[in-house]
Amino acid sequence: MILIPGPVNVPQSVSFAATRVVNHRSDEFREVVKSLEEKMIKHFDSSRVALLTGSGTLAVESMVFSLLKRGEKVIVFTYGEFSNRLLDSINRRGCTTKVYSKPAGEGFSLEDVKVALDENKDADAVALVHNETSTGIAFRNLGEVAKLVKNSGKKFIVDSVSGFAAYEIDVNNWHIDAIATGSQKALASVPGVGFVAMSEEGVSELHDDDMPNYLNLKLALKFQDKHETPFTPSTGAFFASLRAAEILEMEGLKNRIKRHDACSRYLRSVLSSISFSLFGNESNFSNTVVAWIPPIPSKTLREELKKRGIEISGGMGELRDKIIRIGILGVVDDRAISRLLLSLSDVLKQDIEIKPPADCKLPEFLRQEVIW
Repeated sequence: MILIPGPVNVPQSVSFAATRVVNHRSDEFREVVKSLEEKMIKHFDSSRVALLTGSGTLAVESMVFSLLKRGEKVIVFTYGEFSNRLLDSINRRGCTTKVYSKPAGEGFSLEDVKVALDENKDADAVALVHNETSTGIAFRNLGEVAKLVKNSGKKFIVDSVSGFAAYEIDVNNWHIDAIATGSQKALASVPGVGFVAMSEEGVSELHDDDMPNYLNLKLALKFQDKHETPFTPSTGAFFASLRAAEILEMEGLKNRIKRHDACSRYLRSVLSSISFSLFGNESNFSNTVVAWIPPIPSKTLREELKKRGIEISGGMGELRDKIIRIGILGVVDDRAISRLLLSLSDVLKQDIEIKPPADCKLPEFLRQEVIW
C-alpha cells in the first residue's frame, strides 16, 4: 500500500488504460486529447488546459517560462522544498525575485500576502506553491489570496501539483493566470502528464520568446486546437488520465475535495490524540499530506511499516531524518486509513480507536476498483 505524496494508488481501470499504445496522430488519439482537455477545463473551471508529457515539474517550468519574461519582478513565497524549487525555476527564467520565506512547518497568512504586495507595488507577478508536500502546509484560502493579487494588478501563477482535486480551485472566477498540476497526485492517474490550466487573461499573456520549445505553452495550445500534441506524448498516460478525469467527474469534484478534507482531518485528530507533534494548524494544514515528528526514529518507523506492506515517506532537505510524511491523495479512503492506523498501533504499541468518518469513504462504484 503506497501512502506517499505521489505517485499514488490508482483505480484498476486507470491502470489498465495506461497500457494503451496507439498512433499519436490518429483520429482515436485526437479524440483522447480533445476529451481530456474538455474534462480538465471543467475540473479547473478554466479557459484552457495545456496537456504535457512529463512530470509536475515540467508543468510548473512550462508555466514559469511561458507566462514570465526575463527581467520581470516576481514576488515568491517559500515555505518548503517545492516552493524553493519554484523560486529556482523563476530565477533560471531570468526574473528578479523578491522572496518571502517561512521556516519549515509554518505557512503564510493573508496579512503576510498584503504586506508583500504593499512593499512591492512595482512587481509584475506573484508565484506560490498551493500545497507544500515537504511540510504538510498549504494555502487553504487560495481564492482570497488570488483576489488580493489580482486587485493589485499582478499576474498570478500557482504550483498546485499536489493541490488540484483536493481543494476548491476556480481559475476563471478567481482570475488565476495559470495553475499547474500533475497526473499522479489527487487526480489519481499514473505519472506522465502535466497540466497547466489558464484563465483568459493567462492565455492572452502567453509568449514564445526565449524558451525551449518543450516548455512552450503557446505551442502546446496551438496543436491542441487541432486535438494534437506538438511532440510525441505518453499515449498510455494520456489514456489513463482521461479515465481518471472521467472517474473524478463521476465521483464529483466537490465530493473528492470533501473526502480529502475528511480523511486528513480524521488522521490528524487521531495522531494528535496520541500526542504526536503535527505540522500545521486549522488555518494551514494540508489536505493531501500529513507531516509529523514520530516518537521513534523516522527510519525505524518507515521500515516497520514497510514490513507490514505500507510505504510512507520521510522528510526532505533539513527535515530528511526528522519527520514522517503520509500521503492521502487520490483514492485514499477509510480502508486505507484504518489499515495504516492498525499498523501504527502495532508498531508503537499504543491502542488507537479507529472510526473513520463516512465522508472518508469512496463511492461504491469506485470502491470496487480500488484495492488496499
